[in-house]
Amino acid sequence: MNDMNKGDIEVYEVDKLNILDCKKLKFQKEASGYLTLDFDGKIYHKVNPTRLIPFYSKDTYISINYENDEKEFREIGVIRSLSELEDEQRELIVTYLEYKYHMPEITKVYSIKDNMRGAIFVKADTTSGQKTICIRDWYQNFRMRGYDYLYVNDADGNKYFCNDIHKLDKKSQQILEMYT
Repeated sequence: MNDMNKGDIEVYEVDKLNILDCKKLKFQKEASGYLTLDFDGKIYHKVNPTRLIPFYSKDTYISINYENDEKEFREIGVIRSLSELEDEQRELIVTYLEYKYHMPEITKVYSIKDNMRGAIFVKADTTSGQKTICIRDWYQNFRMRGYDYLYVNDADGNKYFCNDIHKLDKKSQQILEMYT
Protein backbone atom coordinates (compact mmCIF):
# COMPACT_ATOMS: atom_id res chain seq x y z
CA MET A 1 0.00 0.00 0.00
CA ASN A 2 1.30 3.42 -0.91
CA ASP A 3 1.32 6.00 1.90
CA MET A 4 1.29 9.36 0.12
CA ASN A 5 0.79 12.66 1.85
CA LYS A 6 -1.94 14.82 0.40
CA GLY A 7 0.79 17.24 -0.76
CA ASP A 8 2.41 14.47 -2.85
CA ILE A 9 -0.65 13.89 -5.04
CA GLU A 10 -0.28 15.26 -8.54
CA VAL A 11 -3.23 17.44 -9.51
CA TYR A 12 -3.84 17.56 -13.23
CA GLU A 13 -6.41 19.87 -14.74
CA VAL A 14 -7.27 19.04 -18.35
CA ASP A 15 -9.45 22.08 -18.99
CA LYS A 16 -6.91 24.73 -17.98
CA LEU A 17 -4.42 26.34 -20.36
CA ASN A 18 -1.23 27.06 -18.44
CA ILE A 19 0.91 29.61 -20.31
CA LEU A 20 4.51 29.11 -19.19
CA ASP A 21 6.85 31.89 -18.08
CA CYS A 22 9.77 31.29 -20.45
CA LYS A 23 12.23 32.91 -18.05
CA LYS A 24 11.68 29.98 -15.65
CA LEU A 25 12.30 27.24 -18.26
CA LYS A 26 15.68 25.50 -18.48
CA PHE A 27 15.86 22.79 -21.14
CA GLN A 28 18.81 20.43 -21.56
CA LYS A 29 19.41 17.76 -24.16
CA GLU A 30 20.13 14.32 -22.72
CA ALA A 31 22.64 11.93 -24.33
CA SER A 32 19.64 9.90 -25.53
CA GLY A 33 18.37 12.89 -27.53
CA TYR A 34 15.43 13.52 -25.21
CA LEU A 35 14.95 16.86 -23.50
CA THR A 36 14.93 17.43 -19.76
CA LEU A 37 13.19 20.45 -18.26
CA ASP A 38 13.98 22.19 -15.00
CA PHE A 39 10.89 24.27 -14.16
CA ASP A 40 9.89 25.76 -10.82
CA GLY A 41 12.33 23.55 -8.93
CA LYS A 42 11.07 20.32 -10.49
CA ILE A 43 12.95 18.22 -13.05
CA TYR A 44 10.95 16.63 -15.88
CA HIS A 45 12.65 13.95 -17.97
CA LYS A 46 11.79 13.10 -21.58
CA VAL A 47 9.66 16.17 -22.15
CA ASN A 48 7.90 16.25 -25.47
CA PRO A 49 7.43 19.67 -27.11
CA THR A 50 4.39 19.50 -29.40
CA ARG A 51 3.05 22.05 -31.85
CA LEU A 52 -0.60 22.72 -31.05
CA ILE A 53 -1.17 24.29 -34.49
CA PRO A 54 1.34 22.31 -36.62
CA PHE A 55 0.12 23.27 -40.09
CA TYR A 56 -0.21 26.99 -39.55
CA SER A 57 2.13 28.01 -36.75
CA LYS A 58 5.54 26.47 -36.18
CA ASP A 59 6.75 28.91 -33.52
CA THR A 60 3.70 29.63 -31.37
CA TYR A 61 1.64 27.60 -28.92
CA ILE A 62 4.07 24.81 -28.15
CA SER A 63 2.82 22.33 -25.56
CA ILE A 64 5.46 20.99 -23.17
CA ASN A 65 4.35 17.59 -21.92
CA TYR A 66 5.61 14.26 -20.62
CA GLU A 67 4.43 10.83 -19.46
CA ASN A 68 4.23 10.31 -15.73
CA ASP A 69 5.29 7.08 -13.99
CA GLU A 70 1.92 5.51 -14.83
CA LYS A 71 2.49 6.32 -18.55
CA GLU A 72 -0.24 8.97 -18.48
CA PHE A 73 0.01 12.14 -20.59
CA ARG A 74 0.72 15.25 -18.51
CA GLU A 75 1.03 18.76 -19.85
CA ILE A 76 3.33 21.09 -17.95
CA GLY A 77 2.10 24.06 -19.94
CA VAL A 78 2.27 25.96 -23.21
CA ILE A 79 4.92 28.28 -24.59
CA ARG A 80 3.02 31.12 -26.28
CA SER A 81 5.90 31.96 -28.62
CA LEU A 82 9.38 30.51 -29.06
CA SER A 83 10.63 34.09 -29.44
CA GLU A 84 10.11 34.46 -25.66
CA LEU A 85 12.89 31.92 -25.00
CA GLU A 86 16.57 32.76 -24.72
CA ASP A 87 18.50 31.98 -27.92
CA GLU A 88 20.13 28.77 -26.65
CA GLN A 89 16.84 27.46 -25.25
CA ARG A 90 14.95 28.37 -28.43
CA GLU A 91 17.55 26.55 -30.55
CA LEU A 92 17.12 23.37 -28.47
CA ILE A 93 13.34 23.42 -28.94
CA VAL A 94 13.49 24.36 -32.64
CA THR A 95 15.98 21.53 -33.34
CA TYR A 96 13.79 19.04 -31.48
CA LEU A 97 10.64 20.18 -33.32
CA GLU A 98 12.35 20.08 -36.72
CA TYR A 99 13.35 16.48 -36.07
CA LYS A 100 9.92 15.52 -34.69
CA TYR A 101 7.99 17.18 -37.50
CA HIS A 102 10.37 16.46 -40.37
CA MET A 103 8.25 16.75 -43.50
CA PRO A 104 9.96 16.84 -46.88
CA GLU A 105 8.37 19.25 -49.33
CA ILE A 106 7.08 17.92 -52.64
CA THR A 107 8.66 20.03 -55.39
CA LYS A 108 7.63 18.12 -58.54
CA VAL A 109 5.24 15.27 -59.37
CA TYR A 110 6.09 12.87 -62.19
CA SER A 111 3.21 10.41 -61.95
CA ILE A 112 0.42 9.02 -59.81
CA LYS A 113 -0.53 5.38 -60.28
CA ASP A 114 -3.62 3.81 -58.69
CA ASN A 115 -3.28 0.09 -57.96
CA MET A 116 -7.09 -0.26 -57.68
CA ARG A 117 -6.66 -1.84 -54.24
CA GLY A 118 -6.95 1.35 -52.20
CA ALA A 119 -3.43 2.67 -52.67
CA ILE A 120 -1.81 5.19 -54.96
CA PHE A 121 1.88 5.54 -55.77
CA VAL A 122 3.18 9.08 -56.25
CA LYS A 123 6.54 9.47 -57.96
CA ALA A 124 7.85 12.88 -56.91
CA ASP A 125 10.86 15.03 -56.20
CA THR A 126 11.05 16.16 -52.59
CA THR A 127 13.51 18.16 -50.55
CA SER A 128 14.79 14.75 -49.39
CA GLY A 129 15.32 13.45 -52.92
CA GLN A 130 13.20 11.58 -55.44
CA LYS A 131 10.63 9.30 -53.81
CA THR A 132 7.87 6.91 -54.74
CA ILE A 133 5.32 7.57 -52.03
CA CYS A 134 2.80 4.79 -51.30
CA ILE A 135 -0.44 6.23 -49.94
CA ARG A 136 -3.18 3.96 -48.63
CA ASP A 137 -6.70 5.37 -48.35
CA TRP A 138 -5.68 8.36 -50.45
CA TYR A 139 -8.95 10.17 -49.72
CA GLN A 140 -7.86 10.54 -46.07
CA ASN A 141 -4.07 10.72 -46.51
CA PHE A 142 -3.70 12.90 -49.60
CA ARG A 143 -5.49 16.06 -48.47
CA MET A 144 -5.76 19.68 -49.38
CA ARG A 145 -5.62 22.05 -46.42
CA GLY A 146 -7.22 25.19 -47.70
CA TYR A 147 -6.86 26.20 -51.35
CA ASP A 148 -3.18 25.49 -51.98
CA TYR A 149 -1.55 23.41 -49.18
CA LEU A 150 -1.22 19.66 -49.86
CA TYR A 151 -0.64 17.29 -46.92
CA VAL A 152 0.40 13.69 -47.59
CA ASN A 153 0.70 10.83 -45.08
CA ASP A 154 2.25 7.69 -46.58
CA ALA A 155 1.71 4.03 -45.70
CA ASP A 156 4.74 4.07 -43.36
CA GLY A 157 3.58 7.15 -41.45
CA ASN A 158 5.99 9.56 -43.17
CA LYS A 159 4.54 12.97 -43.89
CA TYR A 160 5.08 15.23 -46.89
CA PHE A 161 3.69 18.58 -47.93
CA CYS A 162 3.48 21.04 -50.76
CA ASN A 163 3.10 24.58 -49.50
CA ASP A 164 1.39 25.79 -52.68
CA ILE A 165 0.45 23.33 -55.42
CA HIS A 166 -0.24 26.27 -57.75
CA LYS A 167 3.48 27.12 -57.73
CA LEU A 168 4.43 23.68 -59.05
CA ASP A 169 5.18 23.29 -62.76
CA LYS A 170 2.13 22.87 -65.04
CA LYS A 171 2.72 19.13 -65.60
CA SER A 172 2.78 18.47 -61.83
CA GLN A 173 -0.42 20.47 -61.41
CA GLN A 174 -2.15 18.47 -64.18
CA ILE A 175 -1.12 15.16 -62.58
CA LEU A 176 -2.35 16.29 -59.15
CA GLU A 177 -5.63 17.71 -60.47
CA MET A 178 -7.56 14.43 -60.36
CA TYR A 179 -6.57 13.70 -56.74
CA THR A 180 -6.88 17.16 -55.14
